[in-house]
Amino acid sequence: MAFIGVGMDEVSTCEITVKEGQRVKKGDEIGMFHFGGSSHCLMFRKGVKVDMFPQVGGSANVPVRSQVCVVRS
Repeated sequence: MAFIGVGMDEVSTCEITVKEGQRVKKGDEIGMFHFGGSSHCLMFRKGVKVDMFPQVGGSANVPVRSQVCVVRS
């Protein structure tokens, strides 16, 4: 799996707090955006089964630090 942090146009700084080779585990902070909005993208290899992603275009908000999906295989 890959994680891509995306700073929106009003973001002034994208600060990465982990170093090359550093191991991170679930829930660890890896960086932050300063001032304004941000988004992210999760990418999975072909064939990975992922359940429970929020509906695209849906009206429900996803709370911060909430589970967004489950990887089945």
